[in-house]
Amino acid sequence: MFDPCRCPQEPYSARLRATAEIAFGRRAFIVGAAASFAALFLPRGARAESLASSDKVTVLRAARLFDGMTMRTPGVIVLRGERIASFLAGDAGADATTIDLGDATLMPGLIDAHTHVAANVVPSAYLTSLGPKNEAATSIAEAALLSVANAQIMLANGFTTIRDVGGGAGIDLAMRDAIARGAIAGPRMLASGSSLSITGGHADTNDYAPWVHVETDEAPATSYGPYGFREQVRAHVKRHVDLIKIVATGGVLSYGDTFDVPQFNLDEIQAVVDEAGKFGRKVSAHAHGDPGIAQAVRGGCHSIEHGSGVGATTLHEMQQRGTYLVPTIWALDSILQPGNPNRISSDGLEKAHYAARVRDEGMKRAVATSVKFAYGTDAGVFPHAQNNRDFAALRTMGMTPLDLLRSATSSAADLLGTRDRGHLAPTMLADIVAFAGDPSRDIALLERKPVFVMLGGKRIAG
Repeated sequence: MFDPCRCPQEPYSARLRATAEIAFGRRAFIVGAAASFAALFLPRGARAESLASSDKVTVLRAARLFDGMTMRTPGVIVLRGERIASFLAGDAGADATTIDLGDATLMPGLIDAHTHVAANVVPSAYLTSLGPKNEAATSIAEAALLSVANAQIMLANGFTTIRDVGGGAGIDLAMRDAIARGAIAGPRMLASGSSLSITGGHADTNDYAPWVHVETDEAPATSYGPYGFREQVRAHVKRHVDLIKIVATGGVLSYGDTFDVPQFNLDEIQAVVDEAGKFGRKVSAHAHGDPGIAQAVRGGCHSIEHGSGVGATTLHEMQQRGTYLVPTIWALDSILQPGNPNRISSDGLEKAHYAARVRDEGMKRAVATSVKFAYGTDAGVFPHAQNNRDFAALRTMGMTPLDLLRSATSSAADLLGTRDRGHLAPTMLADIVAFAGDPSRDIALLERKPVFVMLGGKRIAG
């Protein structure tokens, strides 16, 4: 059956990516499509409003400001073009434009370090009905259009940067490039391409019945042994990925595997990390269950995605190595909603209930340590508009509001290696959002739409 968990992705296809790039490159079509999506999915006035020339000065005012580390009052930011100039209103000059947001909190644009933006490309219309609405399509063109909407919905939630960790059919890479060129509106993207997997592993296309055969242009990113996975890394670097994603263990919803059993051998993980490091790429690891998490940490992975059931010894090693934990709480909780609205199989539900129990135990251990956290959601398992729900869920597990704010700004930027965002400071990109009230007192405020969104000095909403 169709697996709504987005970690096992469709195989990378050079032909499909080329098709997507051609489609995204047709500016007349894209501008119209982007305008339509903006009208449908973003608040009124959400089309990027240019702040004119690169030297135009704008002053943002609000009751308070979170700079990525600490809260300040009042909130004042002076912008020059697409960059932050200072925090002193006197530096603005008489011709500056002032935007007063009242009782709101200015903060760096949010970062979601674990998303799956691309809609699935599936072989039949029947399979498109088995997952979340608008998360699957029967053609590359339809999937590309749905994916644009997914990205813009997260931008409307205040996420100005997203990391896609397991893209489908090259759409993630093509869309990242189209956004960077300005052909379409969307958050800044980092993309991993297809997840690396063992044969029959969580990112192999193993969720179809054995008598179902799907024609593909290229096999999934599967291999065997250290040298085989080194070659996979090189092939991904050739496609200009920003990072490498491996699936170190089984998955909750993938067919035929046990979610917390290690799938990569240690020497294979070490080979991936070493090869990726040669080209300046970090490695993220999907991992459930302490044995598989520990192996990914020992292998040198920079982040552990999900991390269900992480143990005390493993957490200690993560602290020593600086390994990030990217919990994805709502993704699992969304599967376990009363009434089974996602129509998950009984086998999948059984695994999900067990995974939730060990996840909660592991999170309590992790929050009690100094391990680094980066905010990530697994958006795509659930509708992308819900990628702000992890804040309140993580609060119930013991994370403080300020730590949660850091996890989605400065801490996430550190994990991604993006030094020009995640903080509000002079020379940083003017990727800025504002939420009503004080989220350092009530983190649930981030589950509401922001009152202001700015991307590179351009006013998107508010």
